[in-house]
Amino acid sequence: MDQHIGDLIVTDVTIVSRHVTGLTHVKPGGNLIASGGLSGGLKIEAGANAVVSGEVGRNIHNEGNLVLSGNVLGRILGPGSVIKSAEASVSGDDRPLTS
Repeated sequence: MDQHIGDLIVTDVTIVSRHVTGLTHVKPGGNLIASGGLSGGLKIEAGANAVVSGEVGRNIHNEGNLVLSGNVLGRILGPGSVIKSAEASVSGDDRPLTS
């Protein structure tokens, strides 16, 4: 996938290797693999999965499952499971999701 302008809704297996300008929203049953940039933030619903090795420009709201080896310029919020590699970084700044 090249650059995606606006929000991206993930309902099945989706690989993002470039850039998403809006919010990336992973719905139940969706599986996101992202090595590119997610500028608008990331929302992972319960029953959804995301593997992120790129950069998330805002907060991540996680109710599902997240594997992170990339960078988050915001915070990780929510009760979902998070597996972080040693290379992962989270700034901790509050950068709310775009709407």
